[in-house]
Amino acid sequence: MTSYRISSRGFSLVELSIVLVIVGLVIAGMLVPLSAQIDQKNYNETQRAMAELRDGLIGYASSNGYLPCPDTTGDGREDRDGTGACVVDPAEGNLPWVDLGMGKQDAWGQKYQYRVAKDFANSGSRITFASAASSTFLMTINDSSGTNLALRVPAVIVSKGKSGAGAGANEQENSDKDEYFVSDTPSAVAGNEFDDIVVWVPSTLLLNRMLSAGKLP
Repeated sequence: MTSYRISSRGFSLVELSIVLVIVGLVIAGMLVPLSAQIDQKNYNETQRAMAELRDGLIGYASSNGYLPCPDTTGDGREDRDGTGACVVDPAEGNLPWVDLGMGKQDAWGQKYQYRVAKDFANSGSRITFASAASSTFLMTINDSSGTNLALRVPAVIVSKGKSGAGAGANEQENSDKDEYFVSDTPSAVAGNEFDDIVVWVPSTLLLNRMLSAGKLP
């Protein structure tokens, strides 16, 4: 009777190393698109949330006759003085999410930046057609090339994106507390990095909604 001996041999160290390298490359190839998908998901979610926040600001003004002041203390509530004026000039800080009942933070867990024309947020004088026409505190929104996207804007909301307070020139423009803001597509170009998301309240839309609500004298 002939017997057969079945031999088996395990992986050598070289073969095992090759397998591990291949597995590592496969996993790395999967992680890059997954990370990009997560970034895009967060970006889209924040855009949608900010569109709702814009509607929330318009609704607030349509109910009260003025826009909320910024939150300057971090408690989520607007800060105004005894005369009804915002306590900071320019009127810029965090979005008062408690007063709005929405908008505590973006998809990256950061508070929204909020800027408002101070005469549009004064609860003592309130918004009128005359004050809206004569206001000198309104903002301008440009794209990265300097082309105007919107003029005479009474309120702006900014998400600082995944990077937070970025170092790109256009990101710095959105943080320097002047009346100019930049809104554009994301960029990873060195020195011009940009992932801010900017939405604004158009003055014509705001006044129209307030007029319909009977809040414009």
